[in-house]
Amino acid sequence: MEGASRTAVMTAQFRAAHALVDRDPIFEDRFALALAGCSAADVTGFLAANAPDSCAHVVRLFVCQRSRFAEEEVERAADRGVAQYVDLGAGLNSFAWRRPDLMAGLALFEVDHAATQEWKRGRLAAAGLACPPNLHFTAADFREPETLGEALTDAGFDPARASIWSWLGVIQYLPLAAVGSMLRAVAGLAAPGSKLVASYGVPDELMDSASVEFTELTRAFTARIGEPQITWVAPAEIEAVAQAAGWPHVSSLNPASFAPWFAGRTDGLAPVLAEWLLVAEK
Repeated sequence: MEGASRTAVMTAQFRAAHALVDRDPIFEDRFALALAGCSAADVTGFLAANAPDSCAHVVRLFVCQRSRFAEEEVERAADRGVAQYVDLGAGLNSFAWRRPDLMAGLALFEVDHAATQEWKRGRLAAAGLACPPNLHFTAADFREPETLGEALTDAGFDPARASIWSWLGVIQYLPLAAVGSMLRAVAGLAAPGSKLVASYGVPDELMDSASVEFTELTRAFTARIGEPQITWVAPAEIEAVAQAAGWPHVSSLNPASFAPWFAGRTDGLAPVLAEWLLVAEK
């Protein structure tokens, strides 16, 4: 793989899109454009060309929903005294620069392909964003989960201490067996008191119609660019996979429960169901 994953770049663009198009965003990433190496016009033009009006709001919302939920879990973990945050599939996430309040007490381990991390470092340099000393880039391949432990411990991660993990926007790209292997690897590194938040795609019957339309377009697009999505799984099935992997307490979150975030809006925006969330605890 040369350069950043194209889907990582698109995800950053989607995080930017919500605040560009919608007033009072539920989640705002003011660094997303700089890290994606694009302008606001680039993003709105891409959406206009690739997202029909019937599902354009799904593009703008699904990544912001999962990001807000995961970040609130990180806040709660930090309040409990957890001091290690592992962002699996970090891509072009900007947590380290958006949340200096949380970074003051966290060691952040960004895990992704080395090529994506190298590209991100270049974007950070171009944007004049310095890396905090407690940010640790950790190269790993999610198809080889047995390498995760060594990579993290080499970067300074302590498996004897509780940790908070996020794994967003990755599961769809892996065979379910590989998902189970990664969940097992993480469980082996997560001390008691640790928590993992992961997003996953669900079968069409669990989505709203706009999310189904968006997902069909995404399947075709990611296949065309050589990063195909292959896994959609029912909540009960992925919960069973997580429990078998060593997570004793697991639950799935229907994003319809995010409705309070949208209360009082006059633009008709409401939660979209393109991805659900898995919460696993030890």
